[in-house]
Amino acid sequence: MAFVLFLFLALVPVAALAVPLGDIAQENLVKITSTEAFQRGTLENLVVDKTIGDGALRLSEGASEGTYVSEEIEMPAFEYLVASWNADTPQGTYVEIFVRAYVEKKGAWSGWLSWGKWSPYIERASTNDEDALAMVDVDTFTVLGTSGETASRFQFKAVLASTEAGASPVLRQLAASVKNTLKDQAVSVYHQGIALPEKVLLDTPAYSQMVRDRAIADSICSPTTMTMLLNDRGEDLFPEEVALNEYDFEYEGFGNWSYTVAAAGMYGYDAYCMYADFDFLREQLAQGYSVGISVKYSNQENGSNPYLENGAIASTSGHLISIVGYETIDGIAYFYSNDSAAGSDSASVLRKYKAEQLDYAWSNRLAYVVGDKEAGAGFAAPKRVEAELRSVEGGTNEYALFEKGTPVALSASFLSGKLRSLGNGTIFVLRDDEAALPVFNDVTVCTTANLPFDYPVKMSENGNLILDPAKVLADDPVGTQANLTVYVVTNNGITYVAPLSLEKTSAEPQTTAGAQTSGGAAKSAGVAPYAAAAVFVLAAGAVLLVLMRRRRKK
Repeated sequence: MAFVLFLFLALVPVAALAVPLGDIAQENLVKITSTEAFQRGTLENLVVDKTIGDGALRLSEGASEGTYVSEEIEMPAFEYLVASWNADTPQGTYVEIFVRAYVEKKGAWSGWLSWGKWSPYIERASTNDEDALAMVDVDTFTVLGTSGETASRFQFKAVLASTEAGASPVLRQLAASVKNTLKDQAVSVYHQGIALPEKVLLDTPAYSQMVRDRAIADSICSPTTMTMLLNDRGEDLFPEEVALNEYDFEYEGFGNWSYTVAAAGMYGYDAYCMYADFDFLREQLAQGYSVGISVKYSNQENGSNPYLENGAIASTSGHLISIVGYETIDGIAYFYSNDSAAGSDSASVLRKYKAEQLDYAWSNRLAYVVGDKEAGAGFAAPKRVEAELRSVEGGTNEYALFEKGTPVALSASFLSGKLRSLGNGTIFVLRDDEAALPVFNDVTVCTTANLPFDYPVKMSENGNLILDPAKVLADDPVGTQANLTVYVVTNNGITYVAPLSLEKTSAEPQTTAGAQTSGGAAKSAGVAPYAAAAVFVLAAGAVLLVLMRRRRKK
């Protein structure tokens, strides 16, 4: 459901003009998304396309690079700013977002600091830009100093670039949210002021990250949470598809807030990061939108992180969960959450957390907000393409991947190299003859990502897939013939989908010389063979779900 907005503060401090529908400049949130807002900035080699969303920027005809600079935007005094953007970036194009801020005590502007070049088709990398006044650390702009330094104005700069003739990125939205943690300087949170029902519980899909590819399962809470939100809005994605196409090769992780939101934007959605509060969450839920939030918690009292009763794991210093509802029971306020740290895709993903405890766990106040899909947007999103698997002559259970009759070149290190270089990824298998979706509870909707799946594939020295029926059909009796769908998910924007029929002729696996594995072996939509052990280790506090959020702090 779209935001209903009327009159707000102008984006530029010189006049109290009406902000166009869709734009926001109020309290701690700025969104620039309309034709009128973009036109108030400075455009070089760019034009405004009125046919996409509320208006969007694209390259002028014949230009290979263009720059947009916003007006100076006044904000309450802030220490931290998180930027986000929505863009369509066809292959051969990218966008790069910069911010600079005016630091009051220094009487000077910081330099233009970058969030790195963005596209699902390139090697995405945050920059950790820094000068004497500020830095961008992964996803957050921080005003530097030890004497209470804050900024009161900022500007966006966006660079749109293309190396492909005739191809242009399209930038639909720029957003920024700010906060101040200094004493008596808290920034008010933007609210819509809508009426709230007493209870909301949405049917948002629920996924456990812990049953996905073992090589990345313990660090994909952010994209798994975003997958829940996107599939709730009507997509049909797997967590790996979102994860591998927003992975930050510099940060070496999936927890870049801005990149996760950019992943939602690439599918065409109005999405942004925001420093929020419980009332904002309730407003979103009341309109039918589940929300992602960044938390840290321990599920035991006296733990190293804030206590959260019923938490899905023992302790985490950095984790994302989706918020899907709220209600008050016997005078105690609760929020419902699909917590991806649960050990299986089951009713255990849906949790009820006390608001008072969640308040401490959600100490940074960061939220993922995903609205509706914009008209004409999402045209360059990662695609699934039909493919086929052909048996390799002389190979043992060896298959080559083809698209439209042309071989698809995969490397022998396809599975193991996905966090090091482009063109690699993960492979999993769905059982078509077990297509009945599970029933978790009387609320949660199940999707394709909840179907029984497995990671039994190895890679040959020639970059072919090794699919041994004894492993793929390990739980089936000899003689079973199964129709499968094989998903080859790359980290550069393509997922190959190939049907395959296998017959189990032997209970003993057949080995193939030189075959390489990914180290992943999740099994089915229930508890994976390694999941119980993983949950035990997490419960012991030995493994964190996510890499530490920050390399440095102010």
